[in-house]
Amino acid sequence: MLPSLHSALAAVVQAAWVGPTVAISLVLIALGFGAVAVALVVVGKNLVDLLQSLEKEVAELREELAPAIKSVQGLAEEGQGLANKVQQEIQDVVRTSQRIRFDVERGMRRAKQRLSDLDALAEVMQEEIEETALDVAAKLRSVRRGLGVVSRLRRFVGGGRRKRVREG
Repeated sequence: MLPSLHSALAAVVQAAWVGPTVAISLVLIALGFGAVAVALVVVGKNLVDLLQSLEKEVAELREELAPAIKSVQGLAEEGQGLANKVQQEIQDVVRTSQRIRFDVERGMRRAKQRLSDLDALAEVMQEEIEETALDVAAKLRSVRRGLGVVSRLRRFVGGGRRKRVREG
């Protein structure tokens, strides 16, 4: 049994380098994690400092922009009021335009009706005037005939026209 113990001891002696190597590796790994942790702490501190300065700048910016923001809000409110007034005016103009259009259309209908009535009256008057003119022409013709008959009778009865005697 001795030879097997010897071979086991020889194996242990030959593997003696493994323990210190593993220990050194673990120390190096631990140092690496430590370095990463230190780097994270430094980055975190820088980030906190940066966020604090950014917060200060945002607060200053808010203070500087507060009057401008209030002015813009006031302007927006005035613009909304003006838009409401303009919309109301437009609605009033549209209503007025509709009333005017209604009145104009009603006036056009009335004017067309009156023109139609006037046209009918003109036709009736024209017919009456034509009939009267024909009656007058017929009467004139009969008066002329009557005058012609009277003058013939006068010539026939009176023997012609009377002559004036000049004294002299």
